[in-house]
Amino acid sequence: MGLIVLSFPRLHDRILTSYTQAQLVLHLWSSVRLLLLLLLASSCFSSSSELSASPGDDDKGSGAGPGALGACAASADCVLSAVTCCECPTFATSATDPKVEACDKVNCPATSCPANVEAVCTLEVGRCELACKALACETNCPAGFATDQNGCLSCACAAAPVGNVCVVDGDCTQTRADCCGCEGGGQDTAVLGSDAARFDTELNCSMTPQCPGVNACNAGDAPRCVQGQCQLLAEPPPSSQCGRPDLPPCSGGTICKVNVSDPANLYGVGVCVAP
Repeated sequence: MGLIVLSFPRLHDRILTSYTQAQLVLHLWSSVRLLLLLLLASSCFSSSSELSASPGDDDKGSGAGPGALGACAASADCVLSAVTCCECPTFATSATDPKVEACDKVNCPATSCPANVEAVCTLEVGRCELACKALACETNCPAGFATDQNGCLSCACAAAPVGNVCVVDGDCTQTRADCCGCEGGGQDTAVLGSDAARFDTELNCSMTPQCPGVNACNAGDAPRCVQGQCQLLAEPPPSSQCGRPDLPPCSGGTICKVNVSDPANLYGVGVCVAP
């Protein structure tokens, strides 16, 4: 639809003129209002048509039923994707997603995305999801394996921590993270034992902080040393952890793999499992 330019008589030029001219102004304004109503109605019908034709707004683009974007019946129905065509994968979608075909036509520069993720079909909900992929790693990393933006480990070594770092769990202590602490309804954290007094002082808490007064502590939480940093975790590392020089090598025909155990991923280590 082309641009319609309307020209209106200026009322301040027409005021105090004859009755005939006043009628002309009223007539013109009535015509203009009718034209605006017609334009509005035309715009509404056009917008409705464009909305129904937009990808993802029809019956096939909503919900998790067959044909919906991201829907699947098996992992073979899913592919890895990202916000832009040339980024490393950050989520999974169905192979029938129009974006997949569009990105296939884009020439991306060479990238070095780690091959530590895969697209899987979560059968319980019939949706494609990104999952960490199990990888066999032969490297021993002093600080453990590196974690990517998806929370998955790769066989690359994590950067060595700098500054005041922990070496063993005993270097860490549990302390309040806010003025209430978990016993008063707040949160706790873990810090180096040598930094605990300074950390608490820097909270600048009053002698009588206003707290919910309920115990919000998580049972099992303990201060642990994870890749040189103190963290408050309930899960201990698996007994068969591997991947650091201070850990025993895998034996009995097992190999070190990452992304096969959530607790192991928290600590940046692998687990000795069968090939």
